Amino acid sequence: MPLDEFDRAIIAVLQEDARMPVAQVAERVSLSATPVSRRIKRLEEEGIITGYQPVLDPRRLGLELDAYVLINLDAHSDANIERFEQAILDSPYVIACHAVTGDMDYLVHVVARDVEHLSQITLKSLLRIPGVRDVKSIIVLETVKAPRTLPLD
Repeated sequence: MPLDEFDRAIIAVLQEDARMPVAQVAERVSLSATPVSRRIKRLEEEGIITGYQPVLDPRRLGLELDAYVLINLDAHSDANIERFEQAILDSPYVIACHAVTGDMDYLVHVVARDVEHLSQITLKSLLRIPGVRDVKSIIVLETVKAPRTLPLD
């Protein structure tokens, strides 16, 4: 079902603050609370809104280092891919993983306490996953833009 202007406005408000009470969302989008509540429920049921979670500051949690790790597998068999992806799912320091095009097979987003911790994650975890051939790490020096919202146009 396509989104109308009210759906987009509701989503935009919830992207700013997902804990905002329905009455306040309604006020911001110029609708009454009941239709806003129904629309939010529909957006959730349709899978447009897939959940709510707090946005955490990794540095305040002692995770000072942000890195991307490019990984190549030595073979692309189903078993090799399943083994790799399960190991990635099991790693608490991997916060995102994407299969990608180009020279590498996966782009893995890792958070770590420091460079030594990243080294441990890379050498003692990622490189030891059976089937991993190459690993290249890129350490983030500064984040210029890290959107937490999606464009709605």
